[in-house]
Amino acid sequence: MTRRALAAVALLSSVATALSAQVGHTPQASPYQDLRGTQSVTLSIGSIAPGRDPAGVAPGSGLLLTARHDLRMTGPLWLTSRVAYAPGLTRQMKDPLLTGAARNVGESTRPLTIVETGLLFNITGNKAWKRLAPHVHLDLGMALGGTNRFDVGGYRFGNKFVFSYGAGTRIATGSAWEVQVDLTQSLWQYKYPQEYGGDGSVDDESILGRGGLSAWVGNTRLSVGLSRAFFR
Repeated sequence: MTRRALAAVALLSSVATALSAQVGHTPQASPYQDLRGTQSVTLSIGSIAPGRDPAGVAPGSGLLLTARHDLRMTGPLWLTSRVAYAPGLTRQMKDPLLTGAARNVGESTRPLTIVETGLLFNITGNKAWKRLAPHVHLDLGMALGGTNRFDVGGYRFGNKFVFSYGAGTRIATGSAWEVQVDLTQSLWQYKYPQEYGGDGSVDDESILGRGGLSAWVGNTRLSVGLSRAFFR
């Protein structure tokens, strides 16, 4: 090989090296980092804001404590299980036989427990981008109202089927301990006694008028928690 050929090869090699240095990132400079663990446990604190139901007897807003377990199934898909507990939510009790201000006969404060399981999908795979690993999730479960007793107006919250969907993010720290933020919308159905209904006429003073005796209502849950990853 001539000197000119050797010089040309050296020049091409130096150009290729310079170009490759401009594509991608070194491990130290990459915005991505692998998520830790194939399982995690998260303890969160937040709030629940139940939507207003047509009869106005839904529980109000309050503190919500949540424990969650996540198990990696395959790729970015995880199996998630949650238990959320609101220690005391206050709702209005109504007597459908009374009218006006006298209809509101007091308040009842009860705990609310939500038990769910579902699927969680990591949008960035099993990596965090600039320490954030956003996800979406779908869940099914039950909301347990703390008592099966009927109130003075013949209504009870009881136990309800729950469908939930939401989004959140893991905030990677480089260790097994991470921060989790989650926003969930939970849907459940209220069912009212016959006495709540009416005919919708001008003289109708019932609670619901001609409205139906059931309604699906959305309930917003927001939480921030500390997570511990296991089994790297």
